[in-house]
Amino acid sequence: MRLLMIAVVTLGLGFSTAFAGRLDGLEPAKTQPDINYRLQGEGFSRVDELGFVLCPTMQEEIYDLYGNYMRSSSTPMFISADLPYHTLHLMVDYTVRIMELEQLLPKLEELTEGMLAQAKLDYEESEGDLKEAARAEFIYFAVAASLLELDVEISDEDAEIVEEELKKIEEHEGLDDVKFLPEVKEDYSQYVPRGHYTRSEEFRRYFKAMMWFGRLPLHIPKENKPVLPMQTALLISLNLANNGELNSLWKNIYEPTAFFFGYADDLTPGQLIDAADDFYKEKLEPDVFADKAKLRDFAAELRKDYKPMILSEFALSSGEEQIDIPLSMRFMPQRFIPDSYIFSQLTFDRVTEYTAETNRKPFTWGMTLVGAVRVFPRGLDAMGVLGWDIAESILRKDGDTEYMGYDEQFEKMVKWYAGLPDTERESSIYFRWFELFRLYRKARAPKKVDENAWERKKLLTALGSWTELRHDAILYAKQSYTAVGTAAPPPPLRLAYVEEAPELYTAMAECARVIAGFAEEGGEIEGAYERFAEILDELAALSQKQLKGQTLSAEEHSFLWYVSSDLGSLPYKLGNVVLSDADQRMALIADVHTDLNSGQVLEEATGSPAQIFVLVEIEGKPYVAQGGTFTYYEFKQDMADRLTDEAWQQMILEGKVPEMPTWTEVIFAE
Repeated sequence: MRLLMIAVVTLGLGFSTAFAGRLDGLEPAKTQPDINYRLQGEGFSRVDELGFVLCPTMQEEIYDLYGNYMRSSSTPMFISADLPYHTLHLMVDYTVRIMELEQLLPKLEELTEGMLAQAKLDYEESEGDLKEAARAEFIYFAVAASLLELDVEISDEDAEIVEEELKKIEEHEGLDDVKFLPEVKEDYSQYVPRGHYTRSEEFRRYFKAMMWFGRLPLHIPKENKPVLPMQTALLISLNLANNGELNSLWKNIYEPTAFFFGYADDLTPGQLIDAADDFYKEKLEPDVFADKAKLRDFAAELRKDYKPMILSEFALSSGEEQIDIPLSMRFMPQRFIPDSYIFSQLTFDRVTEYTAETNRKPFTWGMTLVGAVRVFPRGLDAMGVLGWDIAESILRKDGDTEYMGYDEQFEKMVKWYAGLPDTERESSIYFRWFELFRLYRKARAPKKVDENAWERKKLLTALGSWTELRHDAILYAKQSYTAVGTAAPPPPLRLAYVEEAPELYTAMAECARVIAGFAEEGGEIEGAYERFAEILDELAALSQKQLKGQTLSAEEHSFLWYVSSDLGSLPYKLGNVVLSDADQRMALIADVHTDLNSGQVLEEATGSPAQIFVLVEIEGKPYVAQGGTFTYYEFKQDMADRLTDEAWQQMILEGKVPEMPTWTEVIFAE
């Protein structure tokens, strides 16, 4: 069966003659050598067949693609949804950078110093069984303080353990025991600074300390498991609750990051101490937690009341029945995000053995001790749950759904997301951004474009933006574990056409205004987001006019012609942003899932922007407009070598990148 229906343009002539007069790039021109080169041979036939084609470029940024490179011609400008999506990424990423260095890092240093001092008192004053828990508490904060490069006074014996932890973090080789917490393992490969945290030494310090506070689990024990991690968690929570200044610092770090990236999937110190107050019904002092029998009863009650949804650590499963995700307290927990939950539910052990009677090994396939199972999700899984039929179709064609339990789990996820209340969909900027991908499904294809092929372009755009979202949330997100015209001369008017996605632009504008309301009144950040929202409102209005067949005015065409410059300037109006050479390129990368069976991670990446040529109708006449889109890559990488933006960009420059997904081949010119 053919993957898509081919719609032949029926304007009396094929593209190569009918549209030649409306595409300056067909004529040799020094100002457009790349356009002239790309739209020969296959490029012509793709536009003729599908109504559009994408062509890879080596431009560094999508704004560059829309700049003088394309404005030097009178070819109509196509304003793709990729442009505001990419601007949203830069706006959020740069805002978070400013917040982290100007506000959160100083608070984190002060909080860590204060908690270390409290832990030292516990260590000095504790006796009996609590002595080891207090020691673990002290070592826990001593490691964090060392990662922040703060002064730490420590005995030789304890220093040896701290240095061992720091060595494992620095070498980031993967799974290992946490020596000061019995039966706790940690994936030290997670401590490679990546995302924007490679941009300065301050970012690197912040990343490592926050990753430590966000990931290291202080388990609430089951059956006969050690209680020491829980005792350590209670000592930490008690100290935080009893010190108003430290508690305020904690909230001033957690709440702004929760605004952007959501709330914890694991127990916070405040939740743990509130539950302890309800359970013990007496004044809480450290000695209260020495009674192990009562502590186990408390642990059993906690496991009834709190159910984390995302597996993000080492866990064993026979595959015979689904494991319970371990319950833990983390000092500054990573956050629940919907795509990680979806990935957790669509991989082993929620989805199990490979059922296809074939030797084919799909992307998601992996061998474990219990056999061949679904060890990796795909970005397509998340889009499929959001209602993208094309994503589900590709998964089925590629064999990535042929596992025991996949169909049932997929339907479960579809119902779960569809049933979420608006309050949850609006609970963080991350969730609002993720919801944009569902709304983008409604975007219409230009009239003369093959709708089935256009769905693939939209899917490419959504996955590119989702990759940027995961990149921005690399530190805070809880990562899942165990994937055309006539030959007439061009008109004097600079024409433009906006991708018809009014619901997307309206929702994105609302998201921008939510961030503006969060920012300091009258400040640069508020002003930049308000301007972003105004531009998005205008894109929504013009998109609606196109859908109704109304003619855009000269001023509106001019607005679209230069909107890429307006959007491209906004991230630099937020204030002082720490940047590096890596920020000069659009290409970025984020690992989104870890499979401990194979020792690999799932990498999601964007590359250099692609140029899109698309057949549109402006005032009843066919034109080939040009614009920019994402490129998207999905591949596996050794967990001990999680890629940074810098490493990925070097791979691009050296031509060492993997192939883009096969489902994109039909919309790209070779």
